[in-house]
Amino acid sequence: MSTIPQPTQPSQLEPTANITTLQNPSTETQLFGGACLANIPPHFMDVSDIREIPDNQEVFADPNTDQSIIVEILELVAEASDPASIVSFHFSSVAFDNDAENHSTLQQSGLLNPNDFPNLPSDTSMFFASGQQLVAKFNERDPNARNLVNIFLAVIRLPQHSTDIVITYNIPILIGSTSSSRLTAREGNVHVGFEEFKAFLKSFRIVDWGLFGS
Repeated sequence: MSTIPQPTQPSQLEPTANITTLQNPSTETQLFGGACLANIPPHFMDVSDIREIPDNQEVFADPNTDQSIIVEILELVAEASDPASIVSFHFSSVAFDNDAENHSTLQQSGLLNPNDFPNLPSDTSMFFASGQQLVAKFNERDPNARNLVNIFLAVIRLPQHSTDIVITYNIPILIGSTSSSRLTAREGNVHVGFEEFKAFLKSFRIVDWGLFGS
């Protein structure tokens, strides 16, 4: 198994790195009523404070960049059994939810090792993918309203609980010319976001396995 690969993006899509962002301390945050814990970057807000979120999700967003971290507890996808099909299925599911099935590119995928999720049992199956999708915010129909979003995705497979935990870190890297985001947000930084994504995975832990039932 390998560690998370570095993101590969065309040079024109790479914002100038702002490493000072990584020096801001993250805050350990309760997820799913305290059954899980993870460190959330300080510039992210809990979206459930402003709108209803499904019980199987936790969503955090940076209002300045429209970046988001989403944790979902899903039923294990039995028909996806090998690493490639597992990440492909969940990446495609994200594209479906984003109305981006025809605007989605999976660029990297692979296995993760215990160093990437040090707070989970060492025999846990864990997978990684990254890619890009063209996503319209608030279902805006103008083709020029679609934002190019870089997506880092991790899947924790818990077959003993018939569960896949899917973690996505979404970074708009090019905002569409007519997107409503252009009025309120700026493009995110892939490299800073990648480091925050890795830090989130390293901090993620499950403290109440009863969350997943018997």
